[in-house]
Amino acid sequence: MTGMKRRLAGLGLLLLATGCGRAAAPPSPTASGAATGAPTAAGPAATVSFADLDGLHADLARRRGRPVLVNFWATWCAPCVEEMPGLAALAREYAGRGPDFVGVSLDAWVTGEGEETRAKVLGALATAGVAYPNLIYRGDQDPIVNAFHLPGPIPYSVLYDRAGREVKAWAGPVPIDDLRRALTALPSG
Repeated sequence: MTGMKRRLAGLGLLLLATGCGRAAAPPSPTASGAATGAPTAAGPAATVSFADLDGLHADLARRRGRPVLVNFWATWCAPCVEEMPGLAALAREYAGRGPDFVGVSLDAWVTGEGEETRAKVLGALATAGVAYPNLIYRGDQDPIVNAFHLPGPIPYSVLYDRAGREVKAWAGPVPIDDLRRALTALPSG
């Protein structure tokens, strides 16, 4: 990575971290068994895979016909980690009747695309009881920021309708009651 590219990546991380306020204590993947993807007491473990922007778009395209909530987050973002149990509970409540929930971790920007990043992400998901799929974004910041209109701070969540149109977006933690109202307002069928 060139010096200029490193400085730009650092600036992008600073902008994203600004919304987080404070760093989260990293979960212990070995304590939860999550590094292996083992199920937790809350249910089955979340699936986690690395994806570039094309992979993320392909995942969302496969979900067309169902509403989808996409949550952008990172293990180092305390508000992100704090909102996850509420999202996990809502995903369990709506299981089988929509929407699909998809997490997009931005951890690879800090720790790279290796097993350390995967283990951190799995540990955070297991601790929060998250069972919905998560993608760890790998790639430059500009393409994902532009594609999803990320405002800078995370967490950032976007609700899409069955046709893939954006219905509502939340910068910062999603108020669960607000999300529930948005889900209720989606047309059925």
